Amino acid sequence: MNESEFLESVRNTSIRILNRKGIFEDIVSEVTGGKMIRPRAIFAISNAYGATDSNRFVPLAASTEIVHLASLFHDDVIDNGMIRRGRPTLNTRYGNLISILAGDYFYSTASHLVLENYPVEVARVFAHSVSYMTLMELKQATMRWNINLSQGEYFDIIRGKTGALFSASFESVGIILGMDDTMQLHLREAGMLFGEIFQITDDLLDFVGTKTGKSRLKDISEGDITLPAILLIERDREFKSLIEEYFASKGNNKESLDRLTSIIDKNSGLSETINGIIEERRILIDSHLSSVSGFNKERFLPLLNSIIKRDR
Repeated sequence: MNESEFLESVRNTSIRILNRKGIFEDIVSEVTGGKMIRPRAIFAISNAYGATDSNRFVPLAASTEIVHLASLFHDDVIDNGMIRRGRPTLNTRYGNLISILAGDYFYSTASHLVLENYPVEVARVFAHSVSYMTLMELKQATMRWNINLSQGEYFDIIRGKTGALFSASFESVGIILGMDDTMQLHLREAGMLFGEIFQITDDLLDFVGTKTGKSRLKDISEGDITLPAILLIERDREFKSLIEEYFASKGNNKESLDRLTSIIDKNSGLSETINGIIEERRILIDSHLSSVSGFNKERFLPLLNSIIKRDR
């Protein structure tokens, strides 16, 4: 089974599981879009270890994607999101109540899918990741419109909101394949670092813009401080003053937002600094995966490199 076949099986499994309770087809159709990075990571990790039966990992991959979608449903309610993946968000189409309940249903269904197919240890790891993810989403919400977020607090948040599910996915592959505790630990740490790289790159692209022309500074406009903003606040007094002004207005001072964009464009060295932080994590991932006996890194690195080099 190649990656395309694996992802198609993940989509079909997700739709079948979610539809068995008669939920709206339009809501379930959300699983057919997106980059499916988490299922792709599960396929890459299992393939790199030489697993020949990829079907064993389809329910795990489906569960991670369903959890990810649940978090997006809730995020769009929190952020009053209007468009996602090129179409109106669920809350725009059906309202906040349906979006929240759909997210709850997706979370619970994903947990059930894991319990039905894997040892209790996988279910424990999976449940912990969802709990950690939700806790750090809560922490981020309490820190909105606060420019004093530290780098330590930022990394705490992204380890939970993004890293935890990748970490659980990597570790669960190790459990399913019968790896010992030490190798499972290396996979868990590699997954967490992978998630950090994914989120840092995402935050950088939101800050400096993309080749596709996607709108910028969505995080700041919603009151969220990310790593690029933290670094620029430390470097540029004008940027700090403007973001204080913008946050004091709770996002109503659009002129300040435009001026922030201009300052960012003048700080070309910021991307280099963040790319250095990403490279540190890439090296650590390489070290962890090198410690997993029988792991062929060459089968995993293309996915990691595509995450680092993406421009949208």
